[in-house]
Amino acid sequence: MAAKRMDLNRRTFLVLSGSSNPLGQSLALEFCRRLASGSVALILDEDQEQLRKLENQLQNELKSENVRVTTGQLDKSQSNGVQLMEQALKDHFGGQQADQRFERSIILHNEGQAATHVLLEPQSTGDWKAYVQQQLYAPVALNQMWLQSKYLEKVEKLAVNVTSSLMVRPLVHSGLLCSCKRARDMYFRAMAAEEHRFGVHVLSFSPGLMATHESQCDVNGNRINPGELVASKQLLQLPRIQPHQATLKLINILEEISFVSGHDVDYYDTFVL
Repeated sequence: MAAKRMDLNRRTFLVLSGSSNPLGQSLALEFCRRLASGSVALILDEDQEQLRKLENQLQNELKSENVRVTTGQLDKSQSNGVQLMEQALKDHFGGQQADQRFERSIILHNEGQAATHVLLEPQSTGDWKAYVQQQLYAPVALNQMWLQSKYLEKVEKLAVNVTSSLMVRPLVHSGLLCSCKRARDMYFRAMAAEEHRFGVHVLSFSPGLMATHESQCDVNGNRINPGELVASKQLLQLPRIQPHQATLKLINILEEISFVSGHDVDYYDTFVL
């Protein structure tokens, strides 16, 4: 596959899943700033209060009529994301701009609170199934609806899987999270190969070790510093990254550096913003 660059200033249907952590909020703001007039941004998360705050922030900071921002609260399993996306598309094409087709659609899969607060090995079978439903099945279902939507036929598409070069390795207290991360990465690689002929591009982006990453709790309620889980001193010596830095790096990869669909790109691959 050839390297690809994308000018984000296109009429776009943007979906961001997982907006409750600082990275998700930065992604929402910076991507919306760059979209062309007539764009629609659907921001999804489980935390209704965070969604409300982010929606107000976007309205205050963008100060533009270019992007219509709508939010949707995900249920605990995130299985209603498909319905929220479908409704957002129906609302757009059933309104005054029904004749305005999108030039591109972008879906960003971020982790929300799971990236900063949750360190958990579910113990019961039900807990394991619920965790896999949220971390693996729900993003796949959202992708499938996005790929098959009649409203997005013949529209160029970009899927970004916000992943982690650290969490796809075996770590203490993180077996289930690491397993879901690895499975998600393989799914996005396969999707890139299968959907390339239909104008779908896929990028898995590792944003680096976040400066906002907090200590976490194990199943017994003990506080654990993320550094205690990592044996590699080399990894621990990498500079911590601010969410805004990671966002600008991703945008720079898309618009300037270029990427190959299906490949993984890590923030630390180059320090050039």
